[in-house]
Amino acid sequence: MQPNEEDINKKLLLVKKLLNHTYDILKLFRPLMEEMVKMEEAKKYKNIGMFEKAGYLFGEISHICNEIENGSIPSNTFLENLEN
Repeated sequence: MQPNEEDINKKLLLVKKLLNHTYDILKLFRPLMEEMVKMEEAKKYKNIGMFEKAGYLFGEISHICNEIENGSIPSNTFLENLEN
């Protein structure tokens, strides 16, 4: 069964709302996260690249949001890479 345009638009709107809420939550937690990064224990996470990976993933999410807003659909290769 092929989804119709209205169903697709509803799903895209839900994804956009979800991402907007995620952005708002991250803004609220920014001061706390800045303090947490200064803690001694945070060094081990920084050393294994977790902060860089998180930054990369948020960049990818931003890229997908831009593609959705511009009406283009991410390529299959790009979507497959997100699954990994």
